[in-house]
Amino acid sequence: MFIAEATDLTVLAKGIMMGFGMLGPAIGIGMIGMAFMNAVGRNPESSKYLGQILVIIAIVELMALLVFASLFII
Repeated sequence: MFIAEATDLTVLAKGIMMGFGMLGPAIGIGMIGMAFMNAVGRNPESSKYLGQILVIIAIVELMALLVFASLFII
């Protein structure tokens, strides 16, 4: 039974799928944060829009959570 379990590649495939699926949202959150920091650096009064940026980051993070949840569905 251990040999059959070791040759099962679904666990490896799910790990690779999750890795590539989490890569996009991670890059997206980094780009959103970078753009916000550049905007605050140029115009310090724009820091009052932090709440809107956090909502956008939460939407992007939701995509990463959906990737994680899809591993349990497949």
